[in-house]
Amino acid sequence: MIRIVTKARLARLVAESKQARRRAVEVQERADAVSSTYFRTVSELTARAVQAEEARAAHADAVAMLRAELEALELREVVLLVRYGQPHSIHRSVHAAKARAVAEGAVPDGWQPCSGAPAASDPWATITFISDAATDAFLCSVTPVLPVAGGAG
Repeated sequence: MIRIVTKARLARLVAESKQARRRAVEVQERADAVSSTYFRTVSELTARAVQAEEARAAHADAVAMLRAELEALELREVVLLVRYGQPHSIHRSVHAAKARAVAEGAVPDGWQPCSGAPAASDPWATITFISDAATDAFLCSVTPVLPVAGGAG
């Protein structure tokens, strides 16, 4: 079969071919941009994951080192110094905790043992934690008073 192509038809075919080629180049450029963004994002996320794993490993090492130091000290108790109901610092003895508080402006006398959770209005308080070998943990020597649900208490 023979087909006769006119100049006008040939010009349309050439124009359509050029337009299709331009469209293919545009689509390829967009695909390259998306691909580049994807690989850059994957690379950044991989780097962040590596950093997070390194930080986790460093923290695990620090925790292991602190545990080893605690075991080497054979502490039977630790004292938490509390300021306005918030943890302030940890000490080997009540005397050391009070000395720290006095160094920061606390009144040196008039301290009383904490019988429950220290109130946010208390400027300074100490809470003693005693080592429990059975649970491998430090247990609080006081029982905080917690509110009962429903307002009864």
